[in-house]
Amino acid sequence: MNLRNILIFTMCGMTSLFAGCGGPSDGVSQEAGGPQPEIQVQEAPAPTPDEQVAGLDAMCAEAQPAMVARQAENPLFNRVGGREGIYEMVADTVRRHQINETIKHTLDGVDPDLLTERVTDFLVLATGGQGEYHGRDMVAAHSHLNLSNADFLAAGSDLGAAMDAAGWGENEKQELLCAFVSLRAQVVTSES
Repeated sequence: MNLRNILIFTMCGMTSLFAGCGGPSDGVSQEAGGPQPEIQVQEAPAPTPDEQVAGLDAMCAEAQPAMVARQAENPLFNRVGGREGIYEMVADTVRRHQINETIKHTLDGVDPDLLTERVTDFLVLATGGQGEYHGRDMVAAHSHLNLSNADFLAAGSDLGAAMDAAGWGENEKQELLCAFVSLRAQVVTSES
C-alpha cells in the first residue's frame, strides 16, 4: 500500500471516529456560524498495468530469499500435489483463459488439451519435478501474440483464480506467481 493510500485510509478512519464520538455525522456543524463543508476523500486512481507489473516485480524481488529457502526445503512440485496437482490447476487456468474477454483471442486455433499438457510439462520441471518439456521456448510460443502488460495481468488473474480454486497455500501461490512474473519480459512484446 503506498503512502497516499495509507493517508486516505487514515483520513477515512479519523472522519469515522470523529463522527462516532459525537461529531456531526450529517456534515452540518453544530457550532454557531452555520454549516461547515464535509471533508471529501478522493480514492486513489487505479494503478496502470505498468505500475501493477512494477509492484509485482518489487514484491517478487523482496520475497526471493524466502522462496529459495522454501524450494530448497521442499520443492513446490511436492507441495502442490505433484504432476496431478499442477495439471488440474493448469487445466483450470486454460479454461479461464478461454472465457476471459481480454485474452481469449490468444487461444484461437489452439488445442486446449495439448496446451494443458505442454504447460504442465513446463511447470513440472520449473517447480522441481522430473520429466521432459518438448514445447517451444517462451519467446517462440508468445511473440506472435503481441501481448501487453494488461494481457499479462489478465492471464495472471486467471492463474491466481485457478490456484485459489485448487486450494493452494499463499506461499505456493506466491512462488508460482513470481515464476510467472520472471517470464514477463519473454512474453510481453507490446507497449499498449
